[in-house]
Amino acid sequence: MPPQRLTLRQLNRATLARQGLLAPLSPGPVATLVRSLGALQAQHPDWPAFALATRLPVGSSLDVPAARTKRHVVRASLMRMTVHLVAADDFWPMSQVTIGYRRDQFRAMYKLDPTASPLGRALTDGQATVLAAMRERALTIAEVEAVLRGGVGDLPVPPNRAAWRHFSGSMPLVLVPFEGEAYGRARYLPAADWIGPAPADLDPSGAAVSLAERYIAAFGPASADDFAAFVGRGRRASQLRSAVEALGDRLLPFRDPSGRELLDLPDAPRPGEGEDAPPRLLSRWDSLLLAYGPRDRARILPPRHQASVITRNADVLPTFLLDGFVAGTWLPRRTASGEPYAELRPFGRISRADRGRLEEEASRLLPMLAEGAYARYPGTD
Repeated sequence: MPPQRLTLRQLNRATLARQGLLAPLSPGPVATLVRSLGALQAQHPDWPAFALATRLPVGSSLDVPAARTKRHVVRASLMRMTVHLVAADDFWPMSQVTIGYRRDQFRAMYKLDPTASPLGRALTDGQATVLAAMRERALTIAEVEAVLRGGVGDLPVPPNRAAWRHFSGSMPLVLVPFEGEAYGRARYLPAADWIGPAPADLDPSGAAVSLAERYIAAFGPASADDFAAFVGRGRRASQLRSAVEALGDRLLPFRDPSGRELLDLPDAPRPGEGEDAPPRLLSRWDSLLLAYGPRDRARILPPRHQASVITRNADVLPTFLLDGFVAGTWLPRRTASGEPYAELRPFGRISRADRGRLEEEASRLLPMLAEGAYARYPGTD
């Protein structure tokens, strides 16, 4: 029997169901919620809590900062070399799969081998000094750069960010919470010092297969190419496709409207296309919009609206869903008296009822956003 062909709306409903955007997720520990969602995009430290809250029932308690302080979840640069919030237990397998992309970036940008070139060896030798400094306190990127750039001896001073890219491609790091943490303002410590060393039995191939299964559970039905786009394209993509293939009979085959093969776990939710999808506010850089390659986001983000959501500087604006699909962007604003509200920017007509439901969601969710989330959004004013 040929694989079932799924309509665009069936794919939409299947993804929303496992993302807690049809019916809310069951409340639970932050780490458990984050794990069920695969990972949360977290360039801005204030937005992951919003992304979780929009997927939870009204009145649910949620304390992401406490979960970070207690080291139940960590904020780190992982998939696509972008910052994610992940369960601490998931960090090491994810890092094992993704850290090689940073070494690839160093090779591509500076045309140097990170270990065999003279500069690569000098920067490697300088890591001990950085680690010694990090035993005293967490360091910023600029501070790591200063230590490494000062230790290259008679070699040419490395180009801007080369020292940092080398260090972060060699040493798994986490962004630690601190007072004053904000977008573009981060401090780093070795992950081994923050959450403990990597498991001795950590296997790279097994880590990739585990991550593939976690991805399909959170974002499927999806293709091997979708998984590769989620983790990071490049010369390692074939290894990622092999990880999906290794799941073998644990996955069921489907087809998307164009005939492309998709795979899914047998017991994953796949509701009918007529399932009601309530209006939802999504966070800035919401993982749902970035879990697939640019050509395969139509199940959530109509192609004609991608340029309005994902800006030229790679920012991903907050969006809202109507009938399960992105129907506009929104910005967090304050009234003259300081009350938060959502400035809705629909792509078309929006009914009074849908607007009212979105405004109700805004009144529930916006109070959890710190002031930094209200900063200017380039290209939107």
